[in-house]
Amino acid sequence: MKKSKVQHLIESDEFVVGISELSKMTGVSPRQIRYWEQKGYIHSTGEKSGNRKFKLPMVVKVEMIKLFLDEGYTLTVAVTKACERQENIHQAKLILRDTFKSIEKIADRYLVIHLDDFKNKAGFYLIRDIESEEVTYQIIENEAEISESIIKTWFLNS
Repeated sequence: MKKSKVQHLIESDEFVVGISELSKMTGVSPRQIRYWEQKGYIHSTGEKSGNRKFKLPMVVKVEMIKLFLDEGYTLTVAVTKACERQENIHQAKLILRDTFKSIEKIADRYLVIHLDDFKNKAGFYLIRDIESEEVTYQIIENEAEISESIIKTWFLNS
């Protein structure tokens, strides 16, 4: 599968922000960011000029650490939780990459995500009712045409 320009930019070394931009984006002071980097909690790119540049994963990590600190956790626990969450997000992305088949909007009300290619070969559908904000799922052995009436039945039986 060919990567889009955005995917390429995000995954490359070109998508970076300086320490002042990172501070503005996250609400974490530059001094705290430097301290976290000194402790090894986050990493900047290895520029010798002293200008710290941070790749997108570090931006997300700083945001998560701040979130956990704001919830009352200690810095050590916040860093641990942020690392765990980043790893879980990474693993979820791998699962979606490997199983995503399609996404479809039905009757301007239902969003249906079709996941497939599981070891047991059953198709898995995640369905969100946009109006009620309810979510359900359905496992179907054989690929089927999904219609509004079928989806309504799924929500009634869930």
